[in-house]
Amino acid sequence: TITVQGSSNVTAAPTIAYVSIGVTTFNKNAATAQSENAVKMDRVYKTLASLGIKKDKIKTVNYNISPRYDYKNNVATLAGYSVINSIRVTVMDLKKVSDVLDMTVKEGVNQSNSISFGVTDEERNRLYLQALSQAVVNAKEKANTIATAAGITISKPANIIEGSSAHFVQPNYRAMDMAKMASEAAPTPISEGEMTIGANVTVIYDY
Repeated sequence: TITVQGSSNVTAAPTIAYVSIGVTTFNKNAATAQSENAVKMDRVYKTLASLGIKKDKIKTVNYNISPRYDYKNNVATLAGYSVINSIRVTVMDLKKVSDVLDMTVKEGVNQSNSISFGVTDEERNRLYLQALSQAVVNAKEKANTIATAAGITISKPANIIEGSSAHFVQPNYRAMDMAKMASEAAPTPISEGEMTIGANVTVIYDY
């Protein structure tokens, strides 16, 4: 037998953005810190709604209340409480990513997080199957090259093993860093780049 590895990568433009943003507030009183955070987050939710982003596209990923201490001469004194509320927003229209960043920052978002890009499950499956098909072709080309050099003729594959599920390589950005770059007169620049979807197979040929 001849055993070869076949691989292929398919590049595609992402169609979905995942924007992670959050609001952090601080106050000597825990209840006040919570209240201030809730007011700002409410404005953020209303802003997202105005951009056409539905509630089912917004997911809370972290809500935390923690004390903050001041230290002097190795003595800790309670300074107050920090409240962090982080959400993940799925943006189906990439043209709205800049607006999501800029408008929510104006409403109180101050927690540095990130933006990542992806595709729908249907698109992911289609692209992976395309890469998988090309990986099989790549394996056959390798096997034919080996067989020709060895002076033999291969037959149909005796065994084909899918090497792994799809893997993705995609750009990742810090949301707040980009938001800070933007002035009031200019939107935050967003470049989603391309995603790489890969597949590989192991093919065994008889000869």
